[in-house]
Amino acid sequence: MKYIGKKVITMLFTLFIVSLLVFFAFSFISGDPATSMLGMEATPLKVAALREELGLNQPVLIRYIQWIGGFFKGDFGTSYSYGIPVTQMIGDKLPITITLASMAFLMVLGLAIPVGIHTAKHVGSKMDQAIYVLNQITMAIPAFFMGIILTYLFGLILHFFTPGGYVSYKTELLGFLGYLIVPAVAIALPKIAMTVKLLRSSMLDEMNKDYVRTAYSKGNDSKNVLYKHVLKNAMIPTITFLGMVLADMVAGSIIVEQVFNIPGLGRILLTSISNRDYPVVQMIILCIAFMVIIINTIVDILYKMVDPRIKNT
Repeated sequence: MKYIGKKVITMLFTLFIVSLLVFFAFSFISGDPATSMLGMEATPLKVAALREELGLNQPVLIRYIQWIGGFFKGDFGTSYSYGIPVTQMIGDKLPITITLASMAFLMVLGLAIPVGIHTAKHVGSKMDQAIYVLNQITMAIPAFFMGIILTYLFGLILHFFTPGGYVSYKTELLGFLGYLIVPAVAIALPKIAMTVKLLRSSMLDEMNKDYVRTAYSKGNDSKNVLYKHVLKNAMIPTITFLGMVLADMVAGSIIVEQVFNIPGLGRILLTSISNRDYPVVQMIILCIAFMVIIINTIVDILYKMVDPRIKNT
């Protein structure tokens, strides 16, 4: 419990630091939201009046205190561009990005672990060599470019789906999930390759240790040694890596959304940056940071549960 308590405190402190960095960064970068909103009609008097209306003429520290105070009340401000609450804008888009990242992560779990175990069991075989070459190629392809390749192959050539034919989860859930399959594959494939390589290397390293030879000397068969001893220890670094993969998928989903024309957080993030719509940008970045930090904290706790040798620090 002491270990978990320290991790939770560290998480809260990290979130506080991230909120400071996010807010102050957008307060000092070039570009004025008031000028951007007024466009061609911007005059010094109109800009000054709008800045006062938006509260931008107040000291940055006062604005941060008001912003963080609203955060604890569930009030994340109002979009400068659309004039609607930020919670409403993000609330409609967040399920899309989370669903996409979750589908990709499930694909990693469902494919990487069995394939990693198989290649470790049959090291040096033709299948192992083929998977190794395929892994090297797949790891070198960024998720967004993988998305372009899959769109061309499965959308334009094989016609498995209609590029740009997004279906809202509010309209048809199955159609929504079906459309996200290919984008999820684009995100998952490079991570599957990395996870397979890591798990394979970890298992091969564990197989050469003394406790494995001891287990065999006690009469355990290969299957028992592999799954009860080798895999358990090989999964310790793999769990940490999978946590990093899941955290990275949240950010990766935002990039891939642009390739497949998915109206998730990525679209409104880019639009809001262009429009200097800082309340929306700040909240999206804070949401992403929050998810990443939560995931990493959970992974640290799981790591401690799997490997009790870790000290309570």
